[in-house]
Amino acid sequence: MISDTPSLRQRWLGAKLAELRLAAGITSLAVAAEKCRRSTASLSRIENGLVGIPPRDIPPILDAYGVTDIGVRDKLMVVAAEVQQERRGWWVEHGDVLAPSYLDRIRLEATATAIWTYETSLVPGLLQTEAYARTFVSALAHFGSVAELDDFIAVRMERRAILVGPKPVVMRVVINEAALHHPIGGPEVFRDQLDHLSKVAESPHVTLQVLPFTGRPNPGLFGAFTLLRLPKLDVVHVETMNSDAYIEDERGVAQYVSAFDLLCDLALSPEETALLLAESASNL
Repeated sequence: MISDTPSLRQRWLGAKLAELRLAAGITSLAVAAEKCRRSTASLSRIENGLVGIPPRDIPPILDAYGVTDIGVRDKLMVVAAEVQQERRGWWVEHGDVLAPSYLDRIRLEATATAIWTYETSLVPGLLQTEAYARTFVSALAHFGSVAELDDFIAVRMERRAILVGPKPVVMRVVINEAALHHPIGGPEVFRDQLDHLSKVAESPHVTLQVLPFTGRPNPGLFGAFTLLRLPKLDVVHVETMNSDAYIEDERGVAQYVSAFDLLCDLALSPEETALLLAESASNL
């Protein structure tokens, strides 16, 4: 059974509608509800992100607030549709054992058109083998960050499905060279992990680069991050040991886009990266 905690996009949609109401000069929720022909309680729950709203109900609210910008209207309609889809994904059966913030990540990945990720000392979760993931996640379980290890690993493996199929997500990956010097799981497990990286990098929809050790300051020094490029709402994800943080404002996201582009410029080319992965595997 899925968690009742509102998803990130559901909360964003509610906050955006509240912002548009106030921008229209309607400070009273009761007045707004009358204009929208909804109950005050219903509109309050929508704005607080407690409930979703069908896409068909978005235009009447925007009409009531005098929102004519086609771009804004289209964006809210798309996000509303994505919120509806979130309750029908494969992750629903795991909702009672996963943190709400982690469920947000899975939901966002499932509808992303592109994922750009930078990792400092680990192989990104979407590119991990099961053995590598189990070794690493076991450490989190020791600190109580993972409630059910087997379920968590199963979810991590299922997440990889977005990389295959008729419409795989486009993925750009930059991994700090430090990750190649952390043979998590031991030589055999890590060799298999490096081989898996090499195979994934051969896919036309995946670009893999290694950021070599350098004395030059770069935005990667601030830590790992992932850019989730969605149809109408780009989000930055930052993972901690026991939670997930998200950046949604356009200015903040734009800063991470620029940072990622710079990391790609500083990193080895995909061809050079392939050679380095092969060399690292042979040295184990």
